[in-house]
Amino acid sequence: MRRNNRFGLIGFGLAAMLAVAAVAPPGGSRVLAEQTTDSKEVPTASDPVKTEKTDKNIEAIGGSEGGLNKTAGVSVSFDRSALAGFTYDSTELFDRINTRLTASSASKETQPAGTNEADLPAPSVAETLPDVLLEPTSAVETGYKGMAVSLPRDTYVNIRTAPNASAEKVGKIYAKAVADVLEEVPGTDGAWFKIHSGSVDGYVKAEFFATGDDALSMRDDISTRIGTVNTKNLRLRSTPDLSSNDNIISTLGSGTKATIVDEEGEFYKIELDKDYFGYIHRDFVKLEYLYAQAISLDEERIAAELAYQEQLAREAEEARLAEEARLAEEARKEAERKAEAARKAAEKRRQADAFRQQLCAYALQFVGNPYRFGGSDLINGTDCSGFVMRVYQKFGYKIERTSRKQAATGTPVAVNLKSLRPGDLLFYETNGRINHVALYIGNGKIVHAANENFGICVWDAFYRTPCCAVSFLP
Repeated sequence: MRRNNRFGLIGFGLAAMLAVAAVAPPGGSRVLAEQTTDSKEVPTASDPVKTEKTDKNIEAIGGSEGGLNKTAGVSVSFDRSALAGFTYDSTELFDRINTRLTASSASKETQPAGTNEADLPAPSVAETLPDVLLEPTSAVETGYKGMAVSLPRDTYVNIRTAPNASAEKVGKIYAKAVADVLEEVPGTDGAWFKIHSGSVDGYVKAEFFATGDDALSMRDDISTRIGTVNTKNLRLRSTPDLSSNDNIISTLGSGTKATIVDEEGEFYKIELDKDYFGYIHRDFVKLEYLYAQAISLDEERIAAELAYQEQLAREAEEARLAEEARLAEEARKEAERKAEAARKAAEKRRQADAFRQQLCAYALQFVGNPYRFGGSDLINGTDCSGFVMRVYQKFGYKIERTSRKQAATGTPVAVNLKSLRPGDLLFYETNGRINHVALYIGNGKIVHAANENFGICVWDAFYRTPCCAVSFLP
């Protein structure tokens, strides 16, 4: 009885060991996920996680809860629009390919002899189609016998309503796209597959597809890998290195999806957002694949119309930008023209001002010389109109001899200090008749041949009110 109890205890111990072994994580005894942390203390990306036995950092902060966990920590959402036009499938996708179909095994060439030209028309607008297809659907459905992959080519294969080349077309499947094979049927020109791909059901020639191991060998070439985080708070690192916490840049919550772009050791390199990369440990990632699907003729028409509308929008935008650029260039040239004109005008004004100052300086050197009625000699005697006539003559200007004619032939100037410039002529009248002229020299002053008592002198321009002013100078 005691012996039986001993063997019973041994049996119980072995059973317990087997139970522990059954739930142990892959990769031997290395523990990468500890028990769930207390809900009151949520660890951060940079906090090292400790177990009771070791201080070694671990990748998953918190424990797994039977597969995919609820989101915890910093979760980066996955843009599902990136899946449009693809079959969203799991790792079992190719595992269930257990039927090697005869037609596919017999012909592995990408362009078999006797290809029906009606099934291989010229390429169309399909390069833009993945952006407008329906939401992805699972290719794993009961009753499917296997998968087929469209062989590489420059064109597509038509999907028809019956297994013959004259049947109505319902869709197209391009190179490296995936279809579920429902059955293989004989046709008038060889074996055909009845397929389901995307939203399209129909028939295609079997010789244009790879199946079984041939399809499996193409998986990496035709698919995009998607990783789904299946634990809480998985650390995202800038480098594939567990030896330090300095490379931790964030944590990803359970259910976070990302595109896998590379593998480095125990890590997947992932792209979360556009050009935002990092590394996560592969032990906490469920691997899935994206595959291109067929497109129906209706979908293609819609896609073509959308592509056409987008092209029109692009052309309109390009035209708008071109017009804006043209107007901006014209405005720039006009601004440059005006600036150049203003520069030239300013330079001309500067030269004119310098010339006027030179003329006034010449006139001022005769201050103190005598006044003589009817005279025009700047040294020995001159009257007012003779004085300004001789000064102007020195600089190449021929003006009238009398003050009244001088006032009538010059360019009128407003009689105010803002408008008057050095070199202008001011006129004065008595009883409504102009009888005197003076040369304005600036700062409210004039130089003139006043009378016999004062001769040529400098006075205030408004010693009496001028009746008018003219200019002969630029």
